[in-house]
Amino acid sequence: MRPALRTASNFHRAALISALTLLGALLACGSSSDGPTTPDPLPVVPALESVPFGLLGSGKVAFERIGPFSTAYSTIYIIDATAMSSAHSFDNALEFGSALSPDGRRLAYTTYSDNATLYDVYVANIDGTGVQHATHFTGQEGPPTWTPDGAKIVVAASVGSSLIYNVYSQSPVANPGDVTQLTHFAPGAGGSLDCPIIIDNEEPVAVSTQGMLAFACFFGEMDVLSSNGTLSASYAPALGDRRHWPNIFSPSWSPDGTRLAFVQTTSDSATNYALIGLAVNVMNADGSNVTTVASVQASSDGVGGGWIGPNNLSLCWMPDGSRLVFNVPESTLVGHIWVVRADGTGLAQLTSAPGVWDRSVSCSH
Repeated sequence: MRPALRTASNFHRAALISALTLLGALLACGSSSDGPTTPDPLPVVPALESVPFGLLGSGKVAFERIGPFSTAYSTIYIIDATAMSSAHSFDNALEFGSALSPDGRRLAYTTYSDNATLYDVYVANIDGTGVQHATHFTGQEGPPTWTPDGAKIVVAASVGSSLIYNVYSQSPVANPGDVTQLTHFAPGAGGSLDCPIIIDNEEPVAVSTQGMLAFACFFGEMDVLSSNGTLSASYAPALGDRRHWPNIFSPSWSPDGTRLAFVQTTSDSATNYALIGLAVNVMNADGSNVTTVASVQASSDGVGGGWIGPNNLSLCWMPDGSRLVFNVPESTLVGHIWVVRADGTGLAQLTSAPGVWDRSVSCSH
């Protein structure tokens, strides 16, 4: 059975709400003396540190940053490699799993809505304006992705109290008649959860130009479904050594839909699930020719490390297909963004601010 790196849905919901409460307390705490309290001002989010734009070629990269812990600001940074500039938006808000639209003009993200629908997907311009409430599932949605043409957002969601997540697509603007269910997962005999089935909703579902889906499943497996929902391919790393246990995160299709990149971690599941290694792998769409293009030392007290929330380990392709961008945990609450060429050359660290947790990368034009 896959180690318990991912939490059950109910725990995840409670943890996210706890994270909101904690961050709110850190960001706006009042005086402890008697009498009326005055909230402290929200932290000022600094401009992004100097980054080597040339490492990215052309296109945009968006990512979430939380921390440092003593300050606990949060924001979404957007790096424009073509313009050699950066900006930030959604300062001091918890916007999980931000995803750039293919044209680089909008962001889709998951955030708390209300007690009725919990966490929903919203869509806004990359400067934070024009916010629109997109999804309204009664259960909890995961971090969204976009179809390659930018016409739809795709999300894993549960309905009601169900712990089974399915994949849905819809227009970026809420339209109840526009929601399409793309998968129809259900428990197996005796309530077993057998692949292909989405393990949870902490990661986005990848969609190719041909309409194929890829996602993490149980037992460290990654599954690929064809556009009609049938299993097309899968990848399952060898299991056996619990001191070096593999897990799969964040599959991402190449722009032409012929290859899948994904993060494969190694953890010590025999003791404390500490993360001890991270690799970026690429394979053909049919599951063949799995190769490692980058291997980076990683560390944390837990498998994913970092702050509570979706997409703690993430990866994306730059729009010309030449580079892969991903985040690396360095300790429990510290991690940064890295980049490597798709042929395995040019591995380099992109962000470097001290004491921060960078995650949830997305790439676009």
